[in-house]
Amino acid sequence: MANTPTTTMRLDPELKDQAMRILEPLGLNMTGAVTIFLKAVVRENGLPFEVKNKEN
Repeated sequence: MANTPTTTMRLDPELKDQAMRILEPLGLNMTGAVTIFLKAVVRENGLPFEVKNKEN
C-alpha cells in the first residue's frame, strides 16, 4: 500500500480493548476492521447499518 496515510483516532480505551478481544480471533486488527467498515460505507453510499432515533 504505497502512499497510505496514517490516521489517528481517539477511542475509549475500554471500548478499544473490548473490540480487539473480538477482532483478534477473527484475524483482524483495528486497521483491518476500520478498512472493512469504510469499504462498506463506500459500497452502501452511507452507513452499512440502519441508524434509528431512540425516541421512536
